Amino acid sequence: MSLRSFAIVVAADLANGIGLNGTLPWRLRKDMAFFAKLTSKTSASSPPSAINACIMGRKTWESIPQKFRPLTSRLNIIVSRDPHYLDDKPEKSNPHVRLASSLEAALSLAESLHYSVPSAPADQTQVDHIYLIGGAQLYNEGVLSKDCKHIYLTRVHATVECDTFFPEIKESEYTLLPSQQGHKHLEELLQEPVEGGLITEGSFQYEYTVYERK
Repeated sequence: MSLRSFAIVVAADLANGIGLNGTLPWRLRKDMAFFAKLTSKTSASSPPSAINACIMGRKTWESIPQKFRPLTSRLNIIVSRDPHYLDDKPEKSNPHVRLASSLEAALSLAESLHYSVPSAPADQTQVDHIYLIGGAQLYNEGVLSKDCKHIYLTRVHATVECDTFFPEIKESEYTLLPSQQGHKHLEELLQEPVEGGLITEGSFQYEYTVYERK
């Protein structure tokens, strides 16, 4: 598998709605915990110093509450066309926050930091898995990329008001794994039990689904 291969992580309702007014249209505590574990867990074979990379657009970065950014124990790669975006930000000197001009540049950066690359400095951030976590524009690019191997989609069984949507996942490009197979895949990835089937939280029901590139 290519070092630049990545997975998409997203939560969407039945109409593929993912956001409203720059925020999530729901508050699902268990799903947020699942997101944190999924994007933080490195391979058992990776060095102890390795961490995962989370690629996100500027708006997604800014939608994360100040006290939770950067996402801990992960390399935060912000995609922005403004090369000076971080210049006046408190995270400018944080080694776990980097800037990239495009998705392609972000993938190249993460690839160059992979622990198996000879030129990757051992004393700097070493990347294991790469995750794309939003927003809509990057998701649109991401699902079309041949480097996207999996889509981890929390399917919310409702249709709520949204102004931002996840693109169609084409059956010609991706296979929705049967629930039991998808569940096994997630447990192997996280190296711990994962709640399966329909999960009820507040007024919402949702489940974890896995799409695999054909």
